[in-house]
Amino acid sequence: MPNVTRLKLESATEDDVMVDFLAEIAFLYRRNMQKFECLVEGYLPQLHDAEKLKHIDMSLCNWEFIPGQSIYPSSLKYLRMRAINVKFDWSIFSSATQPHNACFDQLRSLNLHGDIREYSKRMFNEEITLALEFPALKFLTIRYIRLTPKHIKSIMLGPLNQLEFSGYSFDALCFVKHKHTRLKKLTLNFERGLEHDDAKFVTNSNFIFSNTSKIANVNCNIVWRSVWFDFSNIRWKHVTHLGVHASFELYDLLRAVRGMTRLTSLVISMVHLEESSIERAVKRVEEEKGTGLARIPCKVKTVVLDYGNGYHNVINLRADRQDWFSMAEAIFSLSV
Repeated sequence: MPNVTRLKLESATEDDVMVDFLAEIAFLYRRNMQKFECLVEGYLPQLHDAEKLKHIDMSLCNWEFIPGQSIYPSSLKYLRMRAINVKFDWSIFSSATQPHNACFDQLRSLNLHGDIREYSKRMFNEEITLALEFPALKFLTIRYIRLTPKHIKSIMLGPLNQLEFSGYSFDALCFVKHKHTRLKKLTLNFERGLEHDDAKFVTNSNFIFSNTSKIANVNCNIVWRSVWFDFSNIRWKHVTHLGVHASFELYDLLRAVRGMTRLTSLVISMVHLEESSIERAVKRVEEEKGTGLARIPCKVKTVVLDYGNGYHNVINLRADRQDWFSMAEAIFSLSV
């Protein structure tokens, strides 16, 4: 048998004969595999005895989990799963279906990507009990997957230090409410397609970013696209990086930035920013030039103005000009 250490299976059709054929290939070569990638509809690989396998990257297309399936080898260090046209099933990790708890002992990186259409239905199974303690997990990415406090507790009790989450602000609350966090980097991505109550989003996000003082890097990306985003009531004190991809009032953003005392970098999408908004911001800032507000210190070192299609301007603020007024002036000089 050839010594195959990397195997990638891909099929665009859910054909039983093809699925069986590819499953047989995976079975034959599993012993020496170190990296396995799979995009095959209706197929969940059985790899629990692939003793050298360290890396799994697979998409679950039109797939239904069968209790009792055990797919994870004890050697696994990286796992990435994407759910397509199917609700992500936490049962994969439950104690009832994964009796070999040791299979997660070496896992360092976990990336779970759910189907946004299923996620938006806001349904999940409260009864699932996880077998996960993830004693070695350092990096976690969760996109569009419903979470319960049990899930969060199981995940956060380990040595996790980097977390990226995309989804509802309500779900993100669970992470900052957990008292045992060892996180060093937190990235939260919020989308208008999911958040339908602006007032609740403001309340949730203000709470989140007021309770992350112990996390060194706190990144927030707002993707509201052409929908208006109101910065007037935003109080995100502990954000260190902010990305804004929305229609907004520039002065309101600049005013919100005043209160972000840890902010070091800012990305502004100029695609939906109206010229009149820039003009109003210039006027308001000029009016404040002679007041104490103008020279409020800030830690912002880099501002990126993103014009789309790969075109952008980068503003690097000098150490002796890291104040709110200098930052605003720099933005104005490149945005008109």
